[in-house]
Amino acid sequence: MSAETFTDSGLSITVRENDQIHVEWQGKSTARDPGRFILPVLSQVLGRADQQGKEVVFDFCRLEYMNSSTVTPLIRILDRAKKGSTVLTVVYNRALKWQTLNFTALEVFHTQDEHIHIRGI
Repeated sequence: MSAETFTDSGLSITVRENDQIHVEWQGKSTARDPGRFILPVLSQVLGRADQQGKEVVFDFCRLEYMNSSTVTPLIRILDRAKKGSTVLTVVYNRALKWQTLNFTALEVFHTQDEHIHIRGI
């Protein structure tokens, strides 16, 4: 299993790859323009997943906080994934009210065939 960690202003994104690509978010996303950091990392993940035919899991369970500016790059990535062939699951911590509010709003990307799946645990 290979792993890479990307860090910017208190936010860490760790990408672990084996039979799937697991993207774990930790810390706080407070940047004014988090897309400059997030989009290149997640675009690379989706590209790799498309090439290798792997499922992707975005795991937000250990994320402590994200500002509203973080939602925009997530929407762009989910939209891109919805148009592609990669199976993508977003997992969040249902016990954290702020995560539930943010991620239930992203359920509009959930597809019937579970190509895109948003799930609270």
